[in-house]
Amino acid sequence: MALSTEIPHPKRTSGEFIARHSLTVDLIGLLVSMIIVHIVYVVYINPAASDILATAAEAGDVPERAFVIVLHGIEQELCLICTLWCFWLWFFRFRFFQGDSYLLDLDILRFDLLDIDTSTSSPEVLDAISERIQELRTTVQGTELINALDIAVQRIRLNGNFHEASDAAIEACDLHLELLHSNLSISKYLLWAVPSIGFLGTVRGIGEALSKANEAMAGDISGVGASLGVAFNSTYVALFMSLILMLASSSLLGREERLVAKFKHRISATFIPSLSARLLLDAETQGKQDEEPFE
Repeated sequence: MALSTEIPHPKRTSGEFIARHSLTVDLIGLLVSMIIVHIVYVVYINPAASDILATAAEAGDVPERAFVIVLHGIEQELCLICTLWCFWLWFFRFRFFQGDSYLLDLDILRFDLLDIDTSTSSPEVLDAISERIQELRTTVQGTELINALDIAVQRIRLNGNFHEASDAAIEACDLHLELLHSNLSISKYLLWAVPSIGFLGTVRGIGEALSKANEAMAGDISGVGASLGVAFNSTYVALFMSLILMLASSSLLGREERLVAKFKHRISATFIPSLSARLLLDAETQGKQDEEPFE
């Protein structure tokens, strides 16, 4: 399948600002998550849960297991805040709406134009590719494929070793994954913190239930039931949120790793061999031209 040579011109994004002020963006995400979740609790969950708990207390019975009762509690609110904040972090780390996979279907370095003029010398070919890469940097921002190609061209210009250039480009792709994993340190902590918060709610609920053991022995089990409900509901919500976060985390990381693997294959299997063949052809042509006067 022929590769397209048209490069889309996306609008400039706020990627540079986000990269320079990542901590500020993360803190804004935390603040937004807290505000949104707390408003939901104040407006809907807490009032509805309070009505159900009051009705159960008057009847001396255990509160029904309603949706608002399951979510009622400080631990559940913290779990939802952490979940929403985690998705905020991933939104900027993985760039949901700025995928780079389309670059694999493009002849971004325009080898077709380089092949037209066979009289172009090797330095001129490398200069043309370098200019093309710099043009792409202003058009397609933040993609690792462009950075890896630039490193490969600079290494070829330095010592003419294509194997070393391929290795350097692949190392740049691997470095991108390492940096991504380091930037996800906060979200990895949240993946661990969410179930831990649920277990804290379990400990708190069981402690409250034990403190009301005398009431249960006297025949009033409403207090013990409500406290045990807090214990098990917090764990239920935390584990459920943790399952969702782990699924999303694994999917996003897998997508990024597959994309980087395709970048590395494109560089080692297409870019380096094509450029090597083009420069070797130039070298042979130049050698024949140098030998002609001596014939």
